[in-house]
Amino acid sequence: MDVKLPIGEEDAGMSNPIKEEVKKDEMDLLKEEDIWMSRWERMNNALAAARTAEQQEPENLYVAASGLVNVIKGADVEKFISEIESLAPLTDLSATFNFQGLSRGSLLHIAAGIGKDDILRLLLDYVDDWGDTPLHMTAKAGASGAAAMLIRRARDLPNLVDKNLILRMKNKQGNTALHESVLNCDIKMVRLLLNEDMEPVHLKNADEESPLYLATNTKNPEIHEVLFSPSLEPSKIQGLAPIHGAAVHDNCGTYLNMLIGNIYV
Repeated sequence: MDVKLPIGEEDAGMSNPIKEEVKKDEMDLLKEEDIWMSRWERMNNALAAARTAEQQEPENLYVAASGLVNVIKGADVEKFISEIESLAPLTDLSATFNFQGLSRGSLLHIAAGIGKDDILRLLLDYVDDWGDTPLHMTAKAGASGAAAMLIRRARDLPNLVDKNLILRMKNKQGNTALHESVLNCDIKMVRLLLNEDMEPVHLKNADEESPLYLATNTKNPEIHEVLFSPSLEPSKIQGLAPIHGAAVHDNCGTYLNMLIGNIYV
């Protein structure tokens, strides 16, 4: 026999204050999503209006990009979008977003470097890779917070089979983001990337150099300690042997002993 509970008893497991809090959280998320959808629409409309702009000279792109840098540094995301909308009839926005002639790289580099994650999030879908993924760019900029955000966002993408794909993607030099962080001698970024995925430590670039090999040309003992850990799998190391790099870069002694002890024994 079916037993019908009195009205309200079905929800006995969740008190009214908790239900109200859950409902509020859901409403806040929906509101935030609506705000972002509005921002995406404004950006798309601005880009659509700018597509017919004439080809810009490099000096004009520099002026436009430099102006946006000032907005990124001193304003919020709404002001940034408003500036984009005002520039749309005057300049090639796509070329401006991708302009690499600024002192600190592209607009995406700068947004990542100063922690403007809301502006960074908008730029991600509008910047050509120039051989780099957004994660490469954040690694070059040393923006570990932005890098962590990108990794989370990539892993949340639907229908993505390889959740570590973003960490293993290579640019035109064959570098992963880990290669770039080792080249920058950025121990914080190196730790972050390795904590997310150890596999890229073994991968070679177009010059046959793995992050391990590149590390032989740095004097940072922390990077040596993190990269050359007992968890390495020697048979998976691609390209030039790190021990050869240690000899070439005259970085032997204690470091050479570490290589031998951790990899070849």
